[in-house]
Amino acid sequence: MSLLAAALLAGGSAAQAQTTQGTHVLGLSGGSFTYQKSDLTKRFSGTLIPTAGVFLADNVALGVAVPISYNRLKVDVADGITNRALSVGVLPWLRYYLPSESKHRLFGELSAGGVLTSSHADGGISGINYSSTDVSFAGSAGLGYSYFITPAVGLEGLLAYQRISGNHDSGSGALSLNLGFRIYLPRN
Repeated sequence: MSLLAAALLAGGSAAQAQTTQGTHVLGLSGGSFTYQKSDLTKRFSGTLIPTAGVFLADNVALGVAVPISYNRLKVDVADGITNRALSVGVLPWLRYYLPSESKHRLFGELSAGGVLTSSHADGGISGINYSSTDVSFAGSAGLGYSYFITPAVGLEGLLAYQRISGNHDSGSGALSLNLGFRIYLPRN
């Protein structure tokens, strides 16, 4: 909690100080949250993405994201079937902010890395009990917007095209929207 308080009180007086060389950044975003319930199915899924990085130059940041996703589907037919999957990834990213003195900042982001997915299915008439572990390549390119509520805290949205390919498929693409915040810790 004291780290958050320090971040809220820290920061430069200029609007662009948060994206200068040497500034460290910590963030958390989320997306793909779904809850669906019908007569026969219940589904929940969601993704949280903690991030950390540093500005290598003014407006250019390099870091790593660790997306954590959980999916659960329960089907209430044939003695019930439950599918669960947990994914954890390591995705280095590169971000460029368009220069501006405003609280409103646009940026572009590229990321690529690996994702480990563990899946498990059980139930049904035949008593299915199946588990698998897959490693996938994930890459994305996106455009985003940050609104700096203080010089050290930005609320942001990122719209990105993601491509994932793994052990059992040739790849699939999707458009994603993640919302979150970042804390900017300027160098002293």
